Formats: sequence, structure tokens, C-alpha cells
Amino acid sequence: MSAIFYLGVVVTLIGLAGILWFIRRARRLKGADLDPDATQAEFRTLVVLNMASVGLAFLGLAIAVVGLILA
Repeated sequence: MSAIFYLGVVVTLIGLAGILWFIRRARRLKGADLDPDATQAEFRTLVVLNMASVGLAFLGLAIAVVGLILA
């Protein structure tokens, strides 16, 4: 059952890496000199990536908790 816990930890770390990547990309985009339409389109894409990263991190935490309960 400890394999489930470690799987959850790995999934959580992947989600956190996605969140950090999102923050870095959003800061770079905020400082860029683009037209408003391109900036808005890019931010829409970033919102989807952010939600996916947060969901993945949450799923990983849930898997880790289940692994701890079953251990």
C-alpha cells in the first residue's frame, strides 16, 4: 500500500511543478509588450493550464491520503 502513497506524492509534485510553471509563464507574459487580443488569448490558455495543475495536485494529495489510510 505504500506504493499508492508514493504515487500520490509523485502526482502532487507534478501538479505543483505545473503551478510553478504557470506562475513563471504568467509573469513573463505580464511583462511582455503584446497587443491586448494576443495577451487575452494567452491568459485564457493559462487559466486552463492552471486549473489542470491545481486539479492534478489535489488528485495527488487525495491518492496520498488514501495510501496513508490503507497502510
